[in-house]
Amino acid sequence: MLAPMRPELKAVVRAGGLSRISDDTAFSHTGTTGDWAVSAGIIGIGPALAREATERMLASSPFDHVMVVGIAGGLDPAMRIGALMVPSRIRLYPDGPLYLSHPLSPRTADGGLMTTDGLFSDEKVWRPILESGFGAVDMEAAAVAEVCERAGVAWSVYRGISDRPDEHIVDQAVFALSKPDGSADLVALGKYLARDPRRAKALAHLNHCMELAADTAARAAFEDLAHS
Repeated sequence: MLAPMRPELKAVVRAGGLSRISDDTAFSHTGTTGDWAVSAGIIGIGPALAREATERMLASSPFDHVMVVGIAGGLDPAMRIGALMVPSRIRLYPDGPLYLSHPLSPRTADGGLMTTDGLFSDEKVWRPILESGFGAVDMEAAAVAEVCERAGVAWSVYRGISDRPDEHIVDQAVFALSKPDGSADLVALGKYLARDPRRAKALAHLNHCMELAADTAARAAFEDLAHS
């Protein structure tokens, strides 16, 4: 299981009851679910980091299936905060190859997920993505799909919806508060709150939404493993 950010990995560890390991350079946690042996680790934010980390992880051991588990931004009005998306189609913005996912039986994947290299909060950018058939956006799935397809390894994506661009709870300033692994940049956070302490309430709300979305995705991934 590949989690882009540290908070997403925490959700995976909770959902699967995974144990921390210290001698593996690629994965930080392991466990078992049903007939599956599970390894989990962080791949970082963005296509470049995700691609590099996935290549390193697949080179460390043979794997039957790769899952990307975490959060996504919802574009489709029907997708509310905390909703689960297991997309059937992935593309790297704006016109990268289209990858078709390989969900575990009996899961049926549905919908399109667009992977972007940055935050798209401008409606002039995200509206055409939605109109082209992609109901949500993330920053890693297409890169993971590319590596897995090249390696001949089946893959699937589990994303919980954590925010929506039309709700304006995530902007470039908020996005800049995270390090590449998704942990908080405390110096940047301190400066951000010092300029307006009232922002703490909005950040607490966003953190709640992210936790809800990450937990939704992680639980669904482990439920599918247990029943496949």
